[in-house]
Formats: sequence, structure tokens, C-alpha cells
Amino acid sequence: MQGARRMQDQARPVQSPRLAREVADTRQRLVTGGAFYLLAWVVVAAPSDAFASHALASGLVGLAFLLLAILRFLPRPPPDDAPAARLQAWLDSRWAVVLATAALWGGVLSWTMLDPHMAPGRTAALLCTIAFATAFAHNYSLRLGRAALGIGLIYVPAPVLMPYAGESLSVVVTMGIYTAYLGLVMVRSYREYQGQLDLYDRVRSQRDEFETLSRVDPLTGLANRRYFSGAMDHLLVECRMRQQPLAMLVMDLDHFKYVNDEYGHDAGDVCLARFADRMREVFTAPGVHLARLGGEEFGVLLPGLDARGAAEAAERMRASLELHPLELREGLLAITVSIGVASLAPGSSAEGTDLYRAADRAMYQAKTDGRNRVRIDLGTA
Repeated sequence: MQGARRMQDQARPVQSPRLAREVADTRQRLVTGGAFYLLAWVVVAAPSDAFASHALASGLVGLAFLLLAILRFLPRPPPDDAPAARLQAWLDSRWAVVLATAALWGGVLSWTMLDPHMAPGRTAALLCTIAFATAFAHNYSLRLGRAALGIGLIYVPAPVLMPYAGESLSVVVTMGIYTAYLGLVMVRSYREYQGQLDLYDRVRSQRDEFETLSRVDPLTGLANRRYFSGAMDHLLVECRMRQQPLAMLVMDLDHFKYVNDEYGHDAGDVCLARFADRMREVFTAPGVHLARLGGEEFGVLLPGLDARGAAEAAERMRASLELHPLELREGLLAITVSIGVASLAPGSSAEGTDLYRAADRAMYQAKTDGRNRVRIDLGTA
């Protein structure tokens, strides 16, 4: 993989960061709530004779609330860098638990409203229903459709069944009006959460942009000098561990000032970008790192190649530029390049700065010898 490509992979954000944020927020909201449904069921059933007249059903309802409360914590959420499908699957499973809890409470409320044996706990059931629906509207409006379904499962049995339970018309109307309030709260909470996600996206995008700018030369898309130096030190350690040589090329365009003077600096920028594209075409070996070191000077790191192999790669670049001029808007640009080559053997004690100085010396030797040529410095081999 080319250096620029590897650098872009390292700077690439995790998959679906917005989805990962939603996973984290959902997990936080799941921590509380489950146990309150079980407690509310006990408060509703205790004043009535449900535990005596419907012992099995009452026990199963309590057990179901307990299991649903436990399932809120299982399984643990996947890591932020997990594939989007895995993140979504976890969210879907958590929503299934939450909606199942809402549906169970809606069933409890319906039972309380319709069964005369449950009449003593009816007021508590209605108060708990209002509390649960309100909490749902505030805390679970991450997905609007699912939030509406959850609120409906919890709350709708109240205004629908209250007339059959003998409640007064004023209470039924009040519960109906509160339904509209829940809808407004749900929509507002949803919009506020989406706004938070949008802000999170902007902050993350700016962070990634700054990180990329710290590594990438904006004109050519290659690594900049700072990142190239770090990569050189890393590759040097890696090559020594693998008992491999590490070669470096320093390339400088010949008479580049003429391009700026003759065609203008815009054309000079295009020339540098086209040269970088040519580098990507020529240096395709795995592990190669490409960089713009500054001005019209470029660098290439070639792990696993000795001086001779690196010189052959450098000659391919030089010949490619000589045989196939760069294409600018003004026409073909017959520009050449001087290339210096240096290599470190696996057992060498030299450092990355020594490798760069040697390649740089060889490049200046190529300039001195007439430009448009490749020279090797053997001083660090």
C-alpha cells in the first residue's frame, strides 16, 4: 500500500460514529428504568387481591418485569469501531427489550382498568403510566417512530379504556389532552437529540480534518514531512526486526523555478500535484511511503530494498518523467528530476536522520553532475 493510502487509512474515523454515539447514549438511558416497572407493578397489585385471586398471572408479570430489567444490561454494547451492522443489531435488540417492557406495562394497565379485582390499584397504575410515558418521551426519543410506539404501548390504554372503567368525562379528556403534550415533548426531545448528534458530527469532522492536515500535504495529497519522519523511524525499527534493508529516495524537480516564472505559480502547483500522481503510478510496491518534503522536493521510503534495488526504482521514476512529460493546462511540460538514493543495511547502527542526509547528499550530487539522473550514496550502507 502506498504511503498516502496508508496514512488515509490511519486517519479514517471509526465506522458509523453517529451510530456509535447513539449506542452509547442508549446504554446510558437503559441503566435506569427497568426496576421501576417491577416496583410499580408491586405497588399496583398490592392493594388489590391480585396476588391471591390471580397468583400465577401476578407472579409471571413480576417475573417478566424482572427479566426485562436484567436484559437491559445484557449483552454489553459492541465497541465504537464495530461494523455498523453490529451496532444496529445491538440497538435493535435493546429497543426490543424497551418496547416489550412498554407493551407489558400497557397490558398491566389494561388489566387494572378492566378487572374489578384490580380497582384498588387503578389510581396508582394511572399515575405510574403518566410517569412512564413522560420519561419515555424525554429519554427514548432517539428514534422518533420507535418512541411513538413505546409511548403508545404505555399510555394509550388509559384514555381508551377509562370510559369502560367508569371514570368521569373530565378525567378522560384530561388524559387525552396529556396525550398531545406527550407528542410535543417527544418531538422536541427528538429534535434536540438530533441537534446534539449534528453538533457531535461537526466537532468530529473538524477534529478529523485537523488530524489529516497535520499529516497530509494539502497540495499533493501525499504525506507531509512531519508524518514522513515518523514513518521513517517506525520503518527503521520494523526493518531491523525483520532483518531487512530500508532505502530512501530524495527527489528534486529540475529547474522548477522556471515553471513558476514562465507559467505562473498556479501552474507550478499543478505541476507538483501531477508529479505526485506520477509517483503513485510508479511506486506501487507494498509498504512504500510517499511524501512531499517541501517545495519541489519529494521523498520515498522503500522497505526491503537495498541501494541497488532502490536505484532501479528511482530510474523508473526518472525515465517515466523524461519519456512521458506531465500534462498541464498549458500543454505538456518537459521537466526532469534529480534523485538521490541511500539505504541502510539491517545491521546498521545509523538512524533515520543519517539515512535522509545520505539520500539528500546523493540528490545534490545528481544536481552537480548535470541533473536528470540518479545517484547513490553508499556512506550509510
